[in-house]
Amino acid sequence: MQADDRKLVIDFNNQTRLELTFPKQAKASPGAVLETIKKALELDKLVIEADGKLLMIPWTSIKSIELTPAPPAEAMPFGAIRGAHVVAPG
Repeated sequence: MQADDRKLVIDFNNQTRLELTFPKQAKASPGAVLETIKKALELDKLVIEADGKLLMIPWTSIKSIELTPAPPAEAMPFGAIRGAHVVAPG
């Protein structure tokens, strides 16, 4: 993992997990990042290119997604709770 890489953890409804690392995507403004997040959520699948393969994962198969580091505050979707701390993992 490079210093500027991102980490994505996807927990599936069937109790399996997929962990990916990827380089920071286009250097875009926070507004552009927010718009990209909104558009991705409107699709019925999460689409990822990894190791020369195209992964298309239906949102209905996903229990939760964790992205590290989080997008900047101004790129977070409306209503996102910011500055929280995990007290006990779920």
